[in-house]
Formats: sequence, C-alpha cells, structure tokens
Amino acid sequence: MRIIPVLDILNGLAVHAKHGEREKYRPLKSLLCKSADPVSVATAYKTIFGFRELYIADLDAIMFEKPNLPLITRIKKATDMKIMADIGADTSEKAREALKTGIAKLIVGTETLHEIEELEEIVQNVGESNISVSLDLINGKVLSKGAKLKRTKPADLAKKIEQTGIKELIILELSRVGSETGINIKTVREITRKVNINILVGGGVRNTYDILNLRKIGINGVLVATALHKGHITPEDIKTLSCIE
Repeated sequence: MRIIPVLDILNGLAVHAKHGEREKYRPLKSLLCKSADPVSVATAYKTIFGFRELYIADLDAIMFEKPNLPLITRIKKATDMKIMADIGADTSEKAREALKTGIAKLIVGTETLHEIEELEEIVQNVGESNISVSLDLINGKVLSKGAKLKRTKPADLAKKIEQTGIKELIILELSRVGSETGINIKTVREITRKVNINILVGGGVRNTYDILNLRKIGINGVLVATALHKGHITPEDIKTLSCIE
C-alpha cells in the first residue's frame, strides 16, 4: 500500500487545501514544519516520515496557467523524492515541458481536460508510462472543462481512461480534501469494479483505519496531507503500515 503525501502550491506557497474551495485556501500551518515554503514542507515529509514519493498539485498552473516548474525542480533536488505532479497539462507540449523537471509521473487531471481525445493525444506523444490520470470529482460528479465529460458517470469515465492505455488512475474527491470526513467509499467501489488498473485514492483520508479499509477493497495507494499535518497519522503509523503486505 503506497502512502503518498500531498503538497498543494498556490502563489508559490504550500497551502491547506479544503473542500476544493481554492479561493479560501490559506498558507499551510503544520505540526511538521514552521514554514509554508514548499521545499521545507517536502523536506519535512522526507525527514520525519521517510516518504520516498510526493504528489504535487501546482494550483498556479492548474488555475492560472503559471506553472512553478523551477520550484518543482528545487523540490526534486532538495529531497530526491519520486515526484508526481499535476501542472494542468492538457497538451503534449505542456506535458513534455513538465517532464523536463525530472518528475517521475505527470498527472493529467480530468479537471483540465475538455475531451477524452486530449488525453489520448498526450498518451500517444508522451507515453503511458510517464502519465497517471486523476479522475477529479466534486460531490461524486466528474469535474472537467468539457460538458460531455462532466455528464459521464465516474466509473464509465474511468473505463474510457483505462482504454487509452493508462496504467494508473487517481480517484480524487476534491469536495472531501482537507475535510477529515472520510473517503467516498461508494464511488471508489463502483470505479474499482469497472477497471483493472492501479488505483490511488485521495480526498478525506483521516487515519490508518481509512487506509486499511481502502486496502481491503484493493486500492493500491492513498494521497494524504491534512492527517499528516495535524498528527492524526504519525511516523509510527507509517512504519506499521509499510510492514503490512
């Protein structure tokens, strides 16, 4: 079970993401470090928990098309973590530019896409091994720039994503991010029954109990942030979970 810490960046700072209401996001306050500097937060993840992977949501790129690529490069050099990053890529050109930073995986989010053909084009030109897709949801419904994608049921869209050749899918329920309300298990189950690829889940993970429950239904990994910063998941918890097959 992969446990991957999340770093949300807005206006060049680490922020506390909550409910997907980005206009309300504020600089991160954490038990792990005193600074909202993204490099400091990423370094704390590495030194305190021993994490080897990091998920970065570059909200400046996603919202304003102003990617923090030099900052992502600095985080990579400072931590030597395997980074998966969402920089709002909806074209092969943006994807290639992001991959130059040395990230391990580019995240293509449905939030950024207008149609499934954009994903197909990126996969064909960049390669499925370099990409994971984030199935972005708000209250169980698909988040996308395209009307057709927004009308598609999450499980059906997951199947379409799998058919592009993608091997890893992230189910990200933005309305539950930072909420400490738990995972939308119903939606997760519906999607896992539809596809046969690796699945990561983010949005609402509260504690080790949630992580173990997701493991029981075959989820391969989780994205966590708030539970780490508030001390609800400790370094000891991470060590224990890493010993569970």
